[in-house]
Amino acid sequence: MVLAKATSTGHAQAGTDWLDVHFQAARAEYEDALRYVGVQPGWRVLDAGCGGGGFLPLLCQLVGSQGAVVALDLAPENVAHVEALVRGGSLPPNVAARVGSLLSLPFQDATLDCVWSANVMQYLTDAEFGHAVAEFKRVLKPGGTLAIKDLDDTLTQFFPMDPGLMARFGLARRAESAQAGALGMSCGPTLPSRLRRTGLTDIRRKSWLVERWAPVGPAARNFVEAVFPHWATLAAQFDMSPEDLQSLQQAASNPSVLLDDPDFCYREGFVVAVGRVPIG
Repeated sequence: MVLAKATSTGHAQAGTDWLDVHFQAARAEYEDALRYVGVQPGWRVLDAGCGGGGFLPLLCQLVGSQGAVVALDLAPENVAHVEALVRGGSLPPNVAARVGSLLSLPFQDATLDCVWSANVMQYLTDAEFGHAVAEFKRVLKPGGTLAIKDLDDTLTQFFPMDPGLMARFGLARRAESAQAGALGMSCGPTLPSRLRRTGLTDIRRKSWLVERWAPVGPAARNFVEAVFPHWATLAAQFDMSPEDLQSLQQAASNPSVLLDDPDFCYREGFVVAVGRVPIG
């Protein structure tokens, strides 16, 4: 399968250009979700799977000048992008970027106050998820905070496009993830129970609905114009009907038809689950 918007690691939808477009379209809700975590001034925080670094400016603001942020990503080009932002002054010097895997974190035990990981668990198998959380717990201090954000793509819609089309596309995409053994893009609602099983305490969770009605601003327009060519490429490789494939290809060829509809609405949903490492 051709993995559209992929990084050098083979992860689809993880390239910096794609992540930046998506982040800007949902910026208000994404940043509200990060504030929900409760990051405090002076903390040392890991952004595990930082991608294009969209969350880093707010993380730096939350930890303040006495805190520190470490950006970790498996893709060297994503890390190079973050390093360039630091050199260019778009990010403060208390951001350190490293290439590394969530399954073998390059940090000493009990040295972090918080781990934030956004839209990464969807790429992991169930066993890898458990391994990653064990690593997060290892590097967190007693009482430290783990916060994981991921999608609930069952809520994705682009009205007035047929809701059934998006549901069938989502089913095809989830079948592809299941075949690969990955948690997939609907794993967000499963995060609280998954974290509870790892022994974390004080589990809390919240969901967000991103909704952009017509007339949409530039950020949402850029996202829609980018997403449909990507989805049309994926759908051509899925087991979808010719009619559904044609509808996605038509949207990809002229997204303005949707965007300029007075009843257009783009929706997506995600969940953030937060837990604490037990003390003692």
